[in-house]
Amino acid sequence: MKKFLVGLLILALFLTGCGIAAKQSNTISQNTISNSSLKTNVSDIRWKWSFKNDQNTLENLQIFKSLDGGNSWTQINLPIDILSKDVYSNVYVENVVPYFLDSDNVWISWINNNDESLYILKTTDGGKTWNKLSYKLPQLSQSISKIQFVTPNTGWLLAVSDGAAEQQIKYLFRTNDGGKTWEKINVTSSDSYSGLPLVGTSTDMIFYGADNGWIGVSNPISADVILYKTGDGGNTWSKVSVPTPQSFEKYCIISASVPVFKDDKNGTLDIDFYRTNNGKSENHTVTYVTNDGGNTWSTNVYAYDENKHIFVKLN
Repeated sequence: MKKFLVGLLILALFLTGCGIAAKQSNTISQNTISNSSLKTNVSDIRWKWSFKNDQNTLENLQIFKSLDGGNSWTQINLPIDILSKDVYSNVYVENVVPYFLDSDNVWISWINNNDESLYILKTTDGGKTWNKLSYKLPQLSQSISKIQFVTPNTGWLLAVSDGAAEQQIKYLFRTNDGGKTWEKINVTSSDSYSGLPLVGTSTDMIFYGADNGWIGVSNPISADVILYKTGDGGNTWSKVSVPTPQSFEKYCIISASVPVFKDDKNGTLDIDFYRTNNGKSENHTVTYVTNDGGNTWSTNVYAYDENKHIFVKLN
């Protein structure tokens, strides 16, 4: 998530108008994962990853592991030699997405649109050994927007179709066996639904436990914040009301955002509002807060104008 300053720091508020936001990439930046709730000394274990030459392919994926809290790193060798090159060729694969649950469990996932399958390289022993998993998917032309596990067995995969006219079909899959099999539990549907929205070509997802999850979607056509919540593991979704500040009513939302909670009740949500004015692009980040588990969201009264270096009242 994007960082926020005390009392809500956002950019200038004095311009008007809404332009067309550029399509946002689903590329995921480098992660560092730690988990201090495991056995002794596991809190010193870190993971990080990157793609050589900014090429999002399995061949260019580099995974590193630290056993001393990040002071030194060792590269983990991936067994791509056990795979046919057609399985991970970038001719058929749009992106490769790693997910690190803890010190032992890692999934590296991609969708091959030639044979319509999800492929996963999985380790349960911290990268010493890897297993290949594959599962036939029911749709074509998909890429991975997000994958997340909350236990070694329970996880979700949010897949998206190629975007067109600022819209994108979204598919949600769930696994209860660590990625061996997947069940499609939701898909984009109409406006009177318990499914996922069609609008938006940038999506994000996060689950807090096996039941409670959030999906955020960009909105290239208005300033309406698109945020959905599930309480049954992703089977049904309901839109959460997030008020748009009056100052940004003619803006668009350039990227997807999901809440970050520090406990069951208190959380924050960063929303990027976007517009163009006389050919100039401008971004403004607003931080929302909740103290009831995300049922209601509000902004602080004042925000920071970085151009003028003063606090201004947020309408």
